[in-house]
Amino acid sequence: MKYFAVMILLACSVFSAQAAEEMMKKEQCLACHGPTFDDLIKKNVQANSDSGPVNPHEWIPHAGGPDKNATECIDCHAQHSMPPKPGYKDESASLEPCYACHHNYRLKKCSSCHGG
Repeated sequence: MKYFAVMILLACSVFSAQAAEEMMKKEQCLACHGPTFDDLIKKNVQANSDSGPVNPHEWIPHAGGPDKNATECIDCHAQHSMPPKPGYKDESASLEPCYACHHNYRLKKCSSCHGG
């Protein structure tokens, strides 16, 4: 019986480790932080940028549309444990993915630097 209990605990810990390694999808994040992406935008969470505070969720994706399918939440945010630890706050959110296109760390239209 002890052997069986140890095997069950081992299997559960392996399953938990595998689940933790799986990347969360936007739909899973929005189940708690939404429930829709538009609801998340309305929360008006601000991030500091070179041009001042910005709600980055407002610009995902630039093309807009109801699906907002340009990126996954974990592209900018760290994945937290489920359930999150009491008092958890994501301190790792980053605008770095924005700067792949908005080089020189400026959240401005391309034409403001490149003309035309």
